[in-house]
Amino acid sequence: MKNPIAIGMPVEFDSDHGPQAGVVEELKADLGNGRRIAMIRVSGTLNGAPWSMPLDQLQHATARA
Repeated sequence: MKNPIAIGMPVEFDSDHGPQAGVVEELKADLGNGRRIAMIRVSGTLNGAPWSMPLDQLQHATARA
């Protein structure tokens, strides 16, 4: 069973610009289809604006040695 994604959690996801990693800032429902989405802050991208990603496309970030 997958752990739920929560605010403040580090996550990873694939994008058209390659793999990304950031921190969840907000969880909300997409107004168009009701699907749950996360607003994710990824340092150095989108001029500081958060990425909007469906929850089912996110993975918990793992610590790297």
